[in-house]
Amino acid sequence: MSLGSAGVLATAVTCAAPLVVFASVTSLVPARTGGFGEMTCHQCHSNNPLNDLAGRLALTGVPDSYTPGQRYLITVVVARPQLVRAGFQLSARFESGDNAGTFHPSDDRVEAVPDDAGRITYAQHSPTGADAAAPGEGTWTLEWTAPPATLQVVFHLAANAANGDGLSRGDFIYTATAASRPAAAPR
Repeated sequence: MSLGSAGVLATAVTCAAPLVVFASVTSLVPARTGGFGEMTCHQCHSNNPLNDLAGRLALTGVPDSYTPGQRYLITVVVARPQLVRAGFQLSARFESGDNAGTFHPSDDRVEAVPDDAGRITYAQHSPTGADAAAPGEGTWTLEWTAPPATLQVVFHLAANAANGDGLSRGDFIYTATAASRPAAAPR
């Protein structure tokens, strides 16, 4: 019995769909923060407007000015009515695009992962960190160790306020940026 091209396509889509859902829940593709020409999660979760006004994304704890080598506690919060699951990805880079500092997960809800080339490290939700921390809200904390160089650092963040159905439709993507400059040297 021959399936024909339509049958082969339907079989391929049916078999691949669980892999797409599995990949998006358990591990993100690096470089989805929107910074330095990167895409965001909105390329797949695209049926709703980016940064829809019914939700919010907050990145707190990024210092206005940093001391090289010092650790800072950073919090990411994405909130939206009907949020059931959520995720985020954050980068810290110099204006040149090079990695700036080091991310340290505070618990098992956050992980630090390198990009495919091993040049940039991203902080993101872990598979266990995708469940909402509270109704309508996803929250994560992590530490960032400031780099030894004294250059401005740019943080790029993308987050998904997901409805929890395992599909990309019906989710809302939010983006944010922040910057931190080196503290002035004492005179």
